[in-house]
This record gives sequence, structure tokens and C-alpha cells, in this order.
Amino acid sequence: MISGTLTPVHVLSFEDIDAYRLHQILGNAAGRLQNLTVALVRDDAPIPRRDELINGLREYCAVTTFNKVRPNPTCADIMEMFGSSAFRKADVVLAIGGGSVMDSAKALAMLATNGGELEQYLGNQPQRGIVEKSLPLVLIPTTAGTGSEVTKVGVYSSESGRKHTLGSPSMLAHTALLVGSFIDTVPAKLCASTGLDALDHALESIWNKNATDITRRAAEDAAVEVLTWLPKLYQATQNGNADRLTQQKMLQASCMAGIAFSITGTAAGHAISFILSEDWHVPHGMACAFTLMEIFDIAMEDPATRTSLARISGHFHPELKEQGELIATLRGQIASLMREMKIPRTFQELSVELSPDEIPSRFERSFFDPKMHNQKPAISPDRLYALLVGKL
Repeated sequence: MISGTLTPVHVLSFEDIDAYRLHQILGNAAGRLQNLTVALVRDDAPIPRRDELINGLREYCAVTTFNKVRPNPTCADIMEMFGSSAFRKADVVLAIGGGSVMDSAKALAMLATNGGELEQYLGNQPQRGIVEKSLPLVLIPTTAGTGSEVTKVGVYSSESGRKHTLGSPSMLAHTALLVGSFIDTVPAKLCASTGLDALDHALESIWNKNATDITRRAAEDAAVEVLTWLPKLYQATQNGNADRLTQQKMLQASCMAGIAFSITGTAAGHAISFILSEDWHVPHGMACAFTLMEIFDIAMEDPATRTSLARISGHFHPELKEQGELIATLRGQIASLMREMKIPRTFQELSVELSPDEIPSRFERSFFDPKMHNQKPAISPDRLYALLVGKL
């Protein structure tokens, strides 16, 4: 797996994990086992296995819980947790949760060594820069999609409501633990949303101006793994018979995609998704999937992207030889998966009312997002607005 060579994060994969082993991993990250103090960042999602594990962990070390976390984490919530005197005693930060939990933990670990207010680090001209390595950080995802456990970025909502991406190699985790049992209780709808986020990460890393031969191959591998395991996990979750191996495999696929886009960044689909989440609170994975097929059609105008998409398709359809047929078949495969998962493809299906005249004013700010300018080939405002008008 080429992606494993592209990240400094220690990635460990288990079907399940016990408290003793987790304590050893946390101690290794912190550089000490005796009198270890852990800052646990989590949300209130019902995850029985998490609660059992943390209760067991308390037998080995001190654990203080910080749970002021919501979807699209806010600077205010993070600063409230950071202001706790209990947080300042932590030797290591442990996050168990989805992307919002892990992003919150990244910000807390960064602030612990760099100080200041989180908002001071955000925007195109931030007041502060990240200069010190974060407090040791161990991340355990409870959804298979964000890849946040291996990325150097977090996404944060400022006081104005704008979403900002903050990134630095200093924000990388020491260790990422992919534990199949932690997605035992993920419902089918969330499985679909987060899984398509992982697919979008892989594809946006391919049709990206920062892509190299190595990152492109890693992203192709990730896309193959997502398209292999996401349909199986979604169907099993719907039927109530998901197994730990399938869950573990999908976590690994998401992680592979996270490693790829951590190097290249994401592209136009994510820039557009931020508007959908900011203005209409569309969940992140569904917001990214909203324009996936339209961006796919634009992206395949690039010869290098066409080669990558054909290679992905060839894994599933080795009998096909002609590039155009391979790409068309892959497009149909992805579109069929999205239909099966009932992913909204129009503004009406999102319950968003817009007129054609409102599209430019709503989506103009996506062009101030650096992610938009990673897109290859570039998308002009007129082309984007026409694409979106077609989804009314």
C-alpha cells in the first residue's frame, strides 16, 4: 500500500482494541506511561464501545473529558474547552469521534503549544502562524470518511459563520487507530455520507493541480478500496449485519484517501460544499457529493485525470480496454451507487429554494477559497454558475 509510505502518522489497524493496549499507545505518544494524564475529546454520539474503552482506560491513567463539540466545530466551543484548567494538565490528547471531534482535538493540541485564539490562525491573512509542534495527539475515527486522522488540516467555523481550513504539518497526529468496532453503530445514512466524502477525497486528489505520479497512484488505490468496500458496508449496515472486517476495510480505505489529499489538498467540490454547509447546513459528506458527478465530467477533460479514472475502472472491469468506455463505466458505477444511497443531486432534493439569479451571489465566495484553485482543469465562474443553475 503506497499511501502508508506517504505519511509520518503511525497508522495502526485493529478489529477491536482493549484499554491496556490503548494506554500503551498513548504512553508511547506522550513519552511516558507513569502518571499519564489524557485529555479525551469526544461528542455525545451513542457509541457503547467507546464508553467501555474509556472506563477501562481510567484504570491505567487519568482521563479528563472535553465534549463541547458540534458538527462544523466552532472557534468559540474550542476556546471554551481550551480555557479549562484541566486541559492544561494533559500529556496527550485523545480524540474518539468523527471529523468534527478529530478537528477539534487538532485545534486544542495546536493551541496547547502555540497559544492565542483559534480565530487568529484563520483566513487568508491570519494574525498568527503555527510555529510549534502540537501536543501529542492520538486519533480514533468513529466514521469511515473524513480521513482526518491522517491529515494536517482542520475545518473551523469562525464567529461570522464562515468555514475556514487551517493546516500545518505540526497538526498531524502522532498515531491514528483504525478500530472496526467503533463503527458498529453507524447508521446507513451516515455510512453513505461519510463514505462518499472518502471517495471525493480520493478523486479530488487526482484531478488536482498539486497531484504527482505518486500521489495520483495513492489516490487511485484509495478510490478502488472505497468503491470496493463502501457498497458492501452500506448494504450490510442497512440489513443490520455489518461485520468487523468490512468496517475495518472501509476505515482503511478512508485513511488511504486522507493520506492522498493531505498532500495535494482537495479541489472544487469541497470549495462548493463549504457554501452548502455554511448557508443551508447540508452535512459535509452530502455537500461534497452534491456536485461530484458534474465535477467528474469537467475533470475528465484533463488527459492525466482520464488515465487515472480509466485505471480505477479497469480494476473493476478488466474486460474493457478502450479508455472512453472505461471512464463512462466508472461514471455509471458511481452514479448508481449514489442513487442507491439516495444522495440529493438537486437543490429541490436538498430542500433549498433558489432562483437562477441568486446563484452567482451565493457561490461567488467559493472562488476566494484556495481549494477551488486546486481544480484541474480550472472552472470559471460562468461555468460553475451554469452547472449549479442546472441543478435547480
